[in-house]
Amino acid sequence: MKNLNMKNLLSFSSVLFLSATAVFAQPEQNETAQQSVANQQKSLLEKLDSLNDAVLGLRVNGSVKAGVLTSMAKSDQFSDNSPTQETQAYTTANLVFTARPSSETEARVELRLHKDWQSAYEENNNPVIGHWFSYDGLILNKHVSFNLGYMRVGYTPYTLWTPQPNFLQEPEIFAEERAEAMADRNLDTTNNRLLHGLNVVYNSGNLGVIDNIQAQVTGARLRNIAKKNDESFFDFDWADRYLLGARAGVDAYGAHIGANYVWVFDRELSFLAHDLDLEDSLALDENQVFSGEIGFDSQKLLPDLPVVFGVTAEFAMSWWNADLYYSGKKTSEEYSLKKGTVPNEDGGLDSIAYVTVITSTNNETFKEDFADDNGTSFYIAPYVKTSFADFNLELRGRYLQNDEKFWSELASAPAYRGNAVILNANGLYSDSVYAALVSAFGMSSLENLYFRVYNSNPYNASNIQSASTANVLSSGASESSLMYSRLYNNYKNVHVYRNGYNANTVKRLDLNDALFLMDGSLDMALPYGIATPDRKGFDVAFDGDWNAAIHLNVRFSQYNQDAIDNKYTQFGVGAGVRLDKVLQEFGVDVDRILIQGSYAHSEEDHYFERKSDRIMAGVSAEIWGPIGFQAGFEQFKMEYGIALPVATAASINKVEEMLFRVGPRIKIAPASYLSVQYGLLTDKVSFIRSDETGVVNDELSIDKNVIMADVTVAF
Repeated sequence: MKNLNMKNLLSFSSVLFLSATAVFAQPEQNETAQQSVANQQKSLLEKLDSLNDAVLGLRVNGSVKAGVLTSMAKSDQFSDNSPTQETQAYTTANLVFTARPSSETEARVELRLHKDWQSAYEENNNPVIGHWFSYDGLILNKHVSFNLGYMRVGYTPYTLWTPQPNFLQEPEIFAEERAEAMADRNLDTTNNRLLHGLNVVYNSGNLGVIDNIQAQVTGARLRNIAKKNDESFFDFDWADRYLLGARAGVDAYGAHIGANYVWVFDRELSFLAHDLDLEDSLALDENQVFSGEIGFDSQKLLPDLPVVFGVTAEFAMSWWNADLYYSGKKTSEEYSLKKGTVPNEDGGLDSIAYVTVITSTNNETFKEDFADDNGTSFYIAPYVKTSFADFNLELRGRYLQNDEKFWSELASAPAYRGNAVILNANGLYSDSVYAALVSAFGMSSLENLYFRVYNSNPYNASNIQSASTANVLSSGASESSLMYSRLYNNYKNVHVYRNGYNANTVKRLDLNDALFLMDGSLDMALPYGIATPDRKGFDVAFDGDWNAAIHLNVRFSQYNQDAIDNKYTQFGVGAGVRLDKVLQEFGVDVDRILIQGSYAHSEEDHYFERKSDRIMAGVSAEIWGPIGFQAGFEQFKMEYGIALPVATAASINKVEEMLFRVGPRIKIAPASYLSVQYGLLTDKVSFIRSDETGVVNDELSIDKNVIMADVTVAF
């Protein structure tokens, strides 16, 4: 039977190959015929991919990338002995193993190997890092799908969601780099959240008048953030943290109604299994969110109308509470009744009973209710879209109202965090104020968005956490007793990222004080996405295109934050032109040329009275044959009407950033490229500081010239 299946497979492959050969060998035809041939080619390739996916057994694919990045920094604020050049030379292999034990299920394992050329001589051993393990399937006549292991899951913007940066007409050269930086952290650019656990989805399909009934359950263990008094290389928390979620919905006649529930909690028993030091305290919390959603799209019910209109809406309720655990001394007294004797008047002894008290002091973990908040939120988002001639137009609106006490953890932690130093992280500064400013505020948002450094370094005492009672590298003036024994973990490498993205969720108590919310790359009005607490307002969006050649995007929004009497106003406009398609309308045939540009403005009238402006421009062109060209320019400015304190002696009042990247790219095979780029990155931070003369104005200005070259081969 196995040989028969293989013969059938080879026969079918031969037919497809001969058909594809015939189609690809067609002589020159008119434009309509050429489009038909292109569609046939695409259809045949899709059939080949489908056939390949259906083959049982083991398949290996992936990519190998070798490259070099050199960053040369210049600043008047560097000390005389500061290093100014950093070079990263590396080879990375991403291997994807897929095994299909049946036509309905697939096991997937993704492995990464990374070797830095500059540190290869230190240790020739290199670990294999597994960053994706899953068993997935589509079973029961394709009615049930499941994910076991790693998965990306999204419910609704109020329950389970990942807020993403939203830029108008982001140049392709930047968008691709941002996607690669996120991929290093196992992230993608969708709103689905990276989880590890079990996810099961049921879809009924058509049932009479009902288009579909959907039910979904999700369970996952989350990484708890550090609560120790030092965050070292191995960063952990004793309390397990879990997610349980469920949703259900019904679709009929273009209408949708659904319900969603998410529960995130710390498992207290796992924490209480460990002792708590007297100086430690820890807040364990839980967060529950329930939402109902409705929607309608006129396409199914009114297909003959010249426009399609609809609406989506969601109402959510949240419950959040936190318990504070701390260790203290508890004094207890133990009473006991004892029998004794005392002399009497006759010189004899009388028996008596007496009570003794034994006082003892012990360490004990105490628990008290720390905080309880309940809140509600809702949004309603109507839309209308139409197509006529070669025009496609869409207008969307949204009114949103979120309570101040509303909180949804798994819908509020963005993937972008920023505030890191990516390039030239070993720079030394001539003044401690500059060093403190960089340590707290990091480098520019553009550096965090579009650059990343990925190292493979040998273990040593400085990057291994040695546990003492406080779980820090040293306790007071003495070293941990385990400092040297931990060195037996040597001869292994550790993978280290300098990256502006993070897959971890963040608790409410930790997120409220996060400095990254001041990063201009986040939405000023909605830094936590649609689930941002204490917001009331609206936004309007228009998107249009002509013949898929000229695109226009317009945005406007206004939101209030009542707790601090703050109003946010944002607007932006962007345009993209496929120049090759425009020229084709005039009979000129050229390869693909995309030109993009946008401008966006944000401001607030209170709080820190911030005002920001962002300008983007880019071009991506296929010049000749496999040779292409990419360029991108982005400028960002933010002014603080009230200076933002970020270090003990520094308060920022203006940030100015600029990034320019340009270079050729040669296609050497499908999804395989040789790329060379030059980049200029400038970062200027104006701030006020105090010295012996009083308050003075100062600035930290760093220019970085970056040269990048790499070869990527997919297989």
